[in-house]
This record gives sequence, structure tokens and C-alpha cells, in this order.
Amino acid sequence: MITLDKRLSAVAALVRAGSRVADIGTDHAYLPVYLVERGIVPSAIASDIGAGPLEAARRTVVGAALTDRIVCRLGDGLSTVMPDEVEDIAVAGMGGETIVAILDSAPWVRDTRLRLILQPMTHAEDLRRWLLENGFTIREEHLIQDKRHLYPVIAAEYTATPTEDELACYAGFFAAEEGRPYRQHMAEHLLRRAAGLNRAGNLVEAARLTGLSDLLRKM
Repeated sequence: MITLDKRLSAVAALVRAGSRVADIGTDHAYLPVYLVERGIVPSAIASDIGAGPLEAARRTVVGAALTDRIVCRLGDGLSTVMPDEVEDIAVAGMGGETIVAILDSAPWVRDTRLRLILQPMTHAEDLRRWLLENGFTIREEHLIQDKRHLYPVIAAEYTATPTEDELACYAGFFAAEEGRPYRQHMAEHLLRRAAGLNRAGNLVEAARLTGLSDLLRKM
């Protein structure tokens, strides 16, 4: 049976039992095979924009004897998925801006029946901002630390209630102390940005980011 690393295990843990799942940017299809092998989901779509990764995904699915329950599809983002085919959508291992572009190109994800499980490698604040401004509620967020890297994993659902919360975009939606390392990391990141803006003469924006950094350090 397939085993997952810490990052993908956290993604798998947020998939709802019994849902049909699409894994966008599946690479080797480890996530869908893991979920189907263990009976967590009945079926899955493994999708990737690259022919090479998709061929690797097919080999994984064939090797697990799951070709009747996992379909592999070649294409860009969610263009390979029909709205009525899935309940849970996983997009992991990409930059936050790329995940935003994928979601923004598929307006049908604004559906209260769906859950998005998202794992941005960078710019998680931009992804959170897009989710909040587009009427999604972040139900859960967890932090995975692997060596020196911090990986947020987000579960979001559409509630049609757009909100703006700049501090939350940087702080994340972690429970209690779980997100402290992430908030400290983001505080330092904002200070570096503020220093660059100060040097460029943009004192107002530098002061705003410095203020956000101070708030993150106190959380």
C-alpha cells in the first residue's frame, strides 16, 4: 500500500470520508491511491498538466490495481473535472498564486457541497485572501513542519459570505499554539518587505507592514 509523507498525509486527513475526490497536480497519484486503498473515498480523479507526471500517475494506479476506481486525466487545472463528478478537491504542492489561478478559472467551485483542500508551497496569504474575498470560509488549517520548511494545509468551503481580514491572511487559521512558528516566520517576512519599502521611499506601506508584523508577533 502507498504511504504518504507528512505534507500529503495532512492533506489526506482533511478529505471527507465517502467523498469523490479530484487531485489536481497529482504527479505520481500517491494521494488518490492512498485514499482509495484505505477505503476513505470510493473513487478519485488524478489530474496533471504534464504528460510525464500523468504517465507516472497511471503506473501508480495500475500497480495498485485501481484502474476501475481512479481515472487519470491530462489537462490544465480543473478543466479536466466536471462539477458533478466530485465533492472534495485537493490542490497541493503549488504556489499560492497558481492555486488561486486554478480556482479562479473554475467558477463552479463556489458550491456549498464542495470542500477544497489546499496546500500552498508559497504565498499562502494570497490564497487565504482570495478565499475570504470570494465567499469561502476556512474550516481548518494545519501547519506541517518538514526540516526547515513550514507548509500550511487549508480546508475551505463556500459559504457565500465574502470577508476581508488582512491580519488573518498572514496569520492563518491555525488552532491555539499550532501556528506560532508560522506567524513568527510571516512577521519576519513582513519586516524584510517593510525594510525594502522604506529604502524605496514608500513609508506609508512600510509602516502598514511593520504594524502587521508587530501584531503577528503578539499572537
